Amino acid sequence: MTQTRTSELVSQLGEAKRGPSRRHDLDALRAAAMLLGIAYHGALSFSLGFGWMVQDISQSTGLYIFQSFVHGFRMPLFMLVSGFFTAMLWRKKGLRAMLWHRFRRVFLPCLAALITVIPAMKWSVGYANEVSNAKRKKSRENIIATESVWGAINKEDFNALQAHLEHPKVVTSLHPAFQLTALSWASLVGHAAIVGALLDRGADVNWRSKEGHTALHGAAFLGRYEVADLLISRGADINAKSFKGELPTQSAAVDYSKAAFIAGLLGIELNKEQVLRGREKILKKLNELGAENVAPEAVNTANNFKKIVEQLLTFPVFGVVWFLWFLVWLVLIFSIYAFSAERFGWKTPSHSLIISQRNLIWLVPLTILPTWLMRLGNGAFGPDTSTSIIPTPHVLAYYALFFGFGVLYFDSDDAHGKLGRAWRWTFPISLFLVFPIALEFATGALGFRNKLLPAIYHRPVSVVFQASYAWMMSFAWIGIFRSCLSEESKRIRYISDASYWFYLLHLPLVIATQAFVCEWALPASLKFLMVTLFVSLILLTTYDKLVRYSFIGSFLNGRRPRQEASHSTVHTHA
Repeated sequence: MTQTRTSELVSQLGEAKRGPSRRHDLDALRAAAMLLGIAYHGALSFSLGFGWMVQDISQSTGLYIFQSFVHGFRMPLFMLVSGFFTAMLWRKKGLRAMLWHRFRRVFLPCLAALITVIPAMKWSVGYANEVSNAKRKKSRENIIATESVWGAINKEDFNALQAHLEHPKVVTSLHPAFQLTALSWASLVGHAAIVGALLDRGADVNWRSKEGHTALHGAAFLGRYEVADLLISRGADINAKSFKGELPTQSAAVDYSKAAFIAGLLGIELNKEQVLRGREKILKKLNELGAENVAPEAVNTANNFKKIVEQLLTFPVFGVVWFLWFLVWLVLIFSIYAFSAERFGWKTPSHSLIISQRNLIWLVPLTILPTWLMRLGNGAFGPDTSTSIIPTPHVLAYYALFFGFGVLYFDSDDAHGKLGRAWRWTFPISLFLVFPIALEFATGALGFRNKLLPAIYHRPVSVVFQASYAWMMSFAWIGIFRSCLSEESKRIRYISDASYWFYLLHLPLVIATQAFVCEWALPASLKFLMVTLFVSLILLTTYDKLVRYSFIGSFLNGRRPRQEASHSTVHTHA
């Protein structure tokens, strides 16, 4: 009996290792998902209402909808296809060969990106900040004091300020962009006389921002000693804690580079020497008054451990290559499954549960929980990312569902393309019904959610429809590519190879190009096309001339002979 069972398992494993025929359509689909990232990121600076690091003077609601449309399914689809090809490698070459391949094509490029792509990202972000700060400074200089209380504060125009203060609501209204009161704004800018005038008119000295910071936090953060002294004399709480537990004494000790960055975003000019000198005086005064302070020696081992874990979960490390780091985790998790499947002879669930359109009945409910935990609503749409060393658990779980489905899909041997066969109706339903509902109930961008349901239902509806959208659109694209690109094509193979290089290098170029054109007086759609095409041309040229047949190309995709045969083996770098 034992020998018979062993023979059956070996036979089943051998049959599984042969697997389905080559899926050229999924090769092309994976490349498309990566290349679509260029268009997605290229649209962000032109998307009206999206908080991207480069804010173009020309913005479009249409491009906001476009980038949301892409973001809602692109990376889930990529992870699904990656799971498919990971299972293919395992079934065809075995677990050890699969792990070695992923080590060379995923883990090593991920590490290499940390010393190449990530520094390039930092440079491009720095350049974008310089351009944006210069634009803010120019805008601030052109502000007319009589137009708003914010202009009067920036210009230190008391006559204009007094005119604005004739309206009682001025002291409680919030800055349209930064959601701060006039008192907090004046404290950051550093105008003590204006702070006094606002306090005289009834401004709340201990008003808290949405992060829980008071005006005293702001004054301490930017070293505004005269303002801090005045606030304290007028009753400011010297031990006020933000919602993250930050004290004014801690605000005065934040690294100057962070203060300079935040001030740049606010359009506030700083003098480093003045800030540091002002902070020193503020700390001295707070300590004299007996303010709480978190001394380094007071932090115990448990708190140290907690901080280390928090850093591992939150500190951004991988940036644009987060998807590679996720694949490392997912492959390791998959290897446990693969080892167990080989050891115990696990079988794939019924194919009807995988390739039937009824699979949404169980896939959507499974996806709802990790989707619910994401940062949805209030303008946010689509799945989160996580760039820390330890991925955010619910984000990893979300993408693991798509990766795992890809594994099961390979074992389902969908030779006849049943999974995406209904794309002719699922695609338009996803695009014109599911997506608009998901977007609207998450962001209110289309303006009809309040007419349909009370606010309490907005988030649940959005979560269900976003989960549905990610799966339905993924299956629809699988069906479309199966119908159109099922045959081998050298051109598609070339693009597929190039897509890895494109995606790794595109974001620094996109950000720098967006910053370069952000002041051009051209339509948003035209500038979006210019940015996308320019970056694509640079990447294509560098890939063709410098990368494809070089050691970099071999590192990313394996060696590519200059005269490739018409029939080639599967390349599965990600």
